[in-house]
Amino acid sequence: MEQVLSGVIHFFAAVFLFFIVGMALSLLMIQSQFVDMRFDSEMMITVMTVTGIWVYFARVFMNASSIALWEKKRISTILSIVSIAVVSISIVNEKSIAISPAYLARKALFLENSLTLSSMNTYLIVGLIMGFIMLLLAHKYPITLNKHTKMEWNRLSRGSRIGMISLFIFLSLFFLIYLGQGGPHDTINHSVSYLKNADVEGFCDYLLSFGPLAAVVSGLIMVFQSVIAPLPAFVITFANGLLFGWFFGAILSWGSAMLGAVLCFYLAKFFGRPVVEKIVTKRALEWWDQFFAKYGKHSIFIARLLPIVSFDLVSYAAGVTSVSFWQFFWATGLGQLPATILYSYLGQNATNTVKILFFLFTIIVALAVIGMLLRPKHSKLIANKRGAKS
Repeated sequence: MEQVLSGVIHFFAAVFLFFIVGMALSLLMIQSQFVDMRFDSEMMITVMTVTGIWVYFARVFMNASSIALWEKKRISTILSIVSIAVVSISIVNEKSIAISPAYLARKALFLENSLTLSSMNTYLIVGLIMGFIMLLLAHKYPITLNKHTKMEWNRLSRGSRIGMISLFIFLSLFFLIYLGQGGPHDTINHSVSYLKNADVEGFCDYLLSFGPLAAVVSGLIMVFQSVIAPLPAFVITFANGLLFGWFFGAILSWGSAMLGAVLCFYLAKFFGRPVVEKIVTKRALEWWDQFFAKYGKHSIFIARLLPIVSFDLVSYAAGVTSVSFWQFFWATGLGQLPATILYSYLGQNATNTVKILFFLFTIIVALAVIGMLLRPKHSKLIANKRGAKS
């Protein structure tokens, strides 16, 4: 019971500390007219609050006490006092004591349709008082873990720890830009919608809306889906074939996919296996370990020939194996080249039937590769039978 109570206290202390820091940062950003006109500053509160929750779970499940700022009495006290001072000075200068904090918090927490400004103010006052109490209690009652965690923070290599923090900072910046700026937000939403629905013609029209930058946007989206979002890349390849012709479309698709694969490879090298397990899941990585152990240096080439195998999985998983960069590069480049050329050609000539053609091609290639893999075993089995008869 004490552990549960301690966990609740530390959770609210973490959320309070990061929330109030986010509030201060958002108000400072609002002071800059240049920033405020181009960015929804209140999204800083959203990202900082989520960061607090992430750090709390890292503390509980990985014993990451070194990054649990709310447990450090001096640091947490200074951060909370300075943040509250910044918030107070900002709202007094703007003469918006009853508006700014409530408006920012309500929008940051996506409660605009649920709470009025007066109700939000009440919750903020109560939350401020409770947050300070929880912070003081967290200093008095440290969190204790009775058993060792599976991924002890201090037992990870320095590179893995830096990798995890870097990955979360990258994701935080990405979501900050995504939530805070209308342009990137709309671009990503439209792109994901077209790719998820395999709407090649809609995606083509969308790319054309960027005018001369259509090829650049297409390349960036290909890299984006390779590194971050596991979306069907064949839609981009079909669209490139339709817009730029099968030859130049294939070059664009192949080059941008290679860039995405290389980024995944080096991110895996930098972050280490613990982080890669979180990205591609532990089960998928274990499957790759078995596949790699069975086929060795040829595994990447074989996996690239199979459209049913996740492109992202192979790229990230290869980074935590003994495969050298050039082995990975040539296996990826040659393995994805046939499909890229064919998809580009089909995109140029048969956009109305791309889904059917894609799945037919996937089945054919999968059967061909499976046949190639099973052929040695089949030959060995026949040889054994002949030997038994003789």
